[in-house]
Amino acid sequence: MNLKEFNAIVSRPADLRYEYFVEKTADSEMLWGLYEEGWAMTNDSSGAALLPLWPKSEFALHCAIDEWAGYSSRPLDLRAFMEKILPRLEQDGVRTAIFYNNSDSAIVEADKLLKDLQAALNQNGK
Repeated sequence: MNLKEFNAIVSRPADLRYEYFVEKTADSEMLWGLYEEGWAMTNDSSGAALLPLWPKSEFALHCAIDEWAGYSSRPLDLRAFMEKILPRLEQDGVRTAIFYNNSDSAIVEADKLLKDLQAALNQNGK
């Protein structure tokens, strides 16, 4: 991916970045988080926990600044994420912050993300 394409994707509104995330994650069957002795987490305006996730390593690394300086991107297998992590997030009341771009992200309930990823996989015949 060249810089022009990267900037065009990262500057999209949060809802379009969410669609891109679902599509690319279903295609590659991989997603990315930031990790350093634990997964990078953030909070919404009310203080509720959010797990930030990205469709590609370079987008995650773009956000490895400020409180996440020193974090590295780490891949997650989509199937394991869907089977093990998303149900646990739902149980714990942790939402996802999809495709943060150092400005905003799509805040999505774990069960909605699971349904959207399942639909994208089904559409791809996977």
